[in-house]
Amino acid sequence: MKKLNIILVFTLLSLSCKAQHIIPVEKVVEYRNTNEGLLGDKDYVYVKDINNLLDKFVGTWKGIYESKNYEFEIIKITDDRGEVKEDMLLMRYKITDASGNLIENTLNLPNDNMYVIRGEYLAKTGSYVLDYMGKKGECGQNGTIFISANGNKMDLFLSVDGEIYPECTAGGSDQVLPVNGIELIKQ
Repeated sequence: MKKLNIILVFTLLSLSCKAQHIIPVEKVVEYRNTNEGLLGDKDYVYVKDINNLLDKFVGTWKGIYESKNYEFEIIKITDDRGEVKEDMLLMRYKITDASGNLIENTLNLPNDNMYVIRGEYLAKTGSYVLDYMGKKGECGQNGTIFISANGNKMDLFLSVDGEIYPECTAGGSDQVLPVNGIELIKQ
């Protein structure tokens, strides 16, 4: 009888577990514009960095653009949103002028803060695409960031959406991130 109860418990546990479908991060772009999306007919999807392709972006990167010093910190996290679990990159930054005066700093913000730049997907080119909302996002500091890394060098480019929301009462804001691209060096 005790054996039967143990078998019954394990059977019920296995039936209640969701089947996990793994999608490699490099394949996500194939799902982005489909009607089914990532989930399709699956209950649970894990977008996993199976081949460690995101690791080359992780670290502290520095560069200079228009007399401003830029420091970017990139980490890899696993974000679990219930039906979708995903390995992704988060990016924080610190910007100072040539005299060292602070312009902008998101380095100490928690992962779920809206000003922490969130990863979207790994493009077929090997570039990683992130979603950006600046501290004046409602006034045009928003867009898409593209990063590509090769060894200790990384290129970063901001494609500005520049969308101005009704909450903006001051008019358009200047961009704080490099819009013409910047070469960064890994520290």
